[in-house]
Amino acid sequence: MRAADTDRIQVAHLLTDAAAQGQLPMTEYEERLTKAYAAQTYDELERLSSDLPGALTSRRTSGPCRPAPSTLLLAIMSGFERRGRWNVPKRLTTFALWGGGVVDLRYADFTSPEVEIHAYSIMGGQTILVPPEVNVDLHGHGVMGNFDNSVEGQGSPGAPCVKIRGFSLWGSVAVKRKKRRMQSP
Repeated sequence: MRAADTDRIQVAHLLTDAAAQGQLPMTEYEERLTKAYAAQTYDELERLSSDLPGALTSRRTSGPCRPAPSTLLLAIMSGFERRGRWNVPKRLTTFALWGGGVVDLRYADFTSPEVEIHAYSIMGGQTILVPPEVNVDLHGHGVMGNFDNSVEGQGSPGAPCVKIRGFSLWGSVAVKRKKRRMQSP
């Protein structure tokens, strides 16, 4: 049976839970996560998660993905920070005016195979951190400022795609691919 995006996202959440609870070392977690996003069949996903609590053990009919609601992060003469474990919405808008912010997607749960981030900075700055397996599509403009239009490295086939659009005026929008940190026992 062919796997759907919903199935891949569910296994990714299961793997993330296992890594957060110390049941999977970080390197094994990243390897399994890459394979989960590339999986074509339900059997492949089952093999990746069968040794974990809450594993997918029965075949089911997949429904459509239910993305988290659109979100707006504002930093007006202040800051915003979204880190750790959180649900990434299908559409996220960030705005920094004389302020700054960080959107860290490394430990986040993707609720949709495609995510749109609209990032705007005016005399402020923001950084978007993406994990190694995520695919990134960047298009933005900097006016007397900087908007990154490239990010090092390639994502994995089948992994979520993050489309980042926007502009910066006398400010910056930086996008960096960054590995997850090793967890302490």
